[in-house]
Amino acid sequence: VVSTQSTGEQITEYKGGYSPDDPVIRTFWEVVQELELGLKKKFLCFLTGSDRIPIHGIHSIKIIIQKVKDNSRLPVAHTCFNLLDLPPYANKEMLKEKLLLAIKNTEGFGLV
Repeated sequence: VVSTQSTGEQITEYKGGYSPDDPVIRTFWEVVQELELGLKKKFLCFLTGSDRIPIHGIHSIKIIIQKVKDNSRLPVAHTCFNLLDLPPYANKEMLKEKLLLAIKNTEGFGLV
């Protein structure tokens, strides 16, 4: 059996009412997959505090995406827990706009 899930999807747990089949989650992963490599690295930095894959590989990371009610807010990452607060945006364009705004304005930990 060949999985159609991306690696990110395979290592993600969902909370607050989200599930892998939720339309917002499906759209979220679609947006992430469409990002150019540089923005994918910025997303990783936004979520984990580092733009590098851990030495033990991507499967050593556990990502948690939880629903928050206020869809006027940007997505918020809690880097110590690899936790993403993701509002239920109404459409792909809004989700992409808010996610890009959040990840383009992150600093990370600046570790070398």
